[in-house]
Amino acid sequence: MYAALQAFVSNGWLAAAALFMLLIVSMAEMWHQRQLLRNEQRRYWWVLRATNMYVFEYMVDADALNLSNQCAALLGMPRQIYQFTKVAHYARDKRMRRGLRCIQQVIHTEEGKVVQVDLKQPDGSFGVFKVHSHAFHNERGQVISIVGLLVDVTKEVQEEASLRARAELDGLTQVYNSGTIRFLVEQALMARHEQTHSAMIMLDVDHFKGVNDTYGHQTGDHVLKRLAQGLREATRSTDLLGRLGGDEFCIYLADIPDLAFLQSFCDRLNAVARCVLSPEEVGCQCTISVGGVMAHAGEDFARLYGRVDAALYEAKAKGRNTNSVHD
Repeated sequence: MYAALQAFVSNGWLAAAALFMLLIVSMAEMWHQRQLLRNEQRRYWWVLRATNMYVFEYMVDADALNLSNQCAALLGMPRQIYQFTKVAHYARDKRMRRGLRCIQQVIHTEEGKVVQVDLKQPDGSFGVFKVHSHAFHNERGQVISIVGLLVDVTKEVQEEASLRARAELDGLTQVYNSGTIRFLVEQALMARHEQTHSAMIMLDVDHFKGVNDTYGHQTGDHVLKRLAQGLREATRSTDLLGRLGGDEFCIYLADIPDLAFLQSFCDRLNAVARCVLSPEEVGCQCTISVGGVMAHAGEDFARLYGRVDAALYEAKAKGRNTNSVHD
């Protein structure tokens, strides 16, 4: 009996020792895993600080939002927001409200779809960000959290816009170049509703070769740039303005009331040119000749161009510094 009890106690101590050793090993493993996780987190946050990425996580059940330091600074919000839905509804700060709307948009966007947003940055400038999101689910397939990643693509967007502008705009005058204005007018003609009126105008600088020969090409370039600026100010946001080449410009007027409007508009262009091409403005007095025609149903660019070109030559035959307008 005593021997059995002694064996039980001995075995109990062995079991306890084994459990203790197992506990030590488990704790060591937990500590090791925690160190690995901490190192992973350090690398993770270092990468975020070293790149143009910003991260947030929305916990669905808790209705809580957690943001990285960079993301919080970008959106003008604290790092943690509880009762996110209520805060988003009642937020008063304009910048914070814009950031909250951005996150709401991401949360309610179909997974895998990239959202592009414009955000005001801490320095006051606006940046363009692409937002990627991923939803995490529990074992029952329910969404428990949504992680969003904002990537600053401002530089790329600006470079793309610059490339597009160089491809579409005339380098000297910064209005549409010949290829672009022809394409845009052609598209506008095809999309024009039969019951609306539109018109096309062509104009050029009177005796422009003489300006170049007498005052030099630098003055000639200044004349073209100043004229283009005056034309931009005279046209509406819905109108199309381009340089066909040399000193020749084209304007497409979309949705105008009638021929009388076209006549009045051409008269205005002559007056604008006399003002912006005065000796005080460009060093010599220049004028323009203008031709304008109403677009006909089913007319393409080539046919319309032929009619408006004839109207321009008619204005020149009348003595220049005037216009010729036809239905």
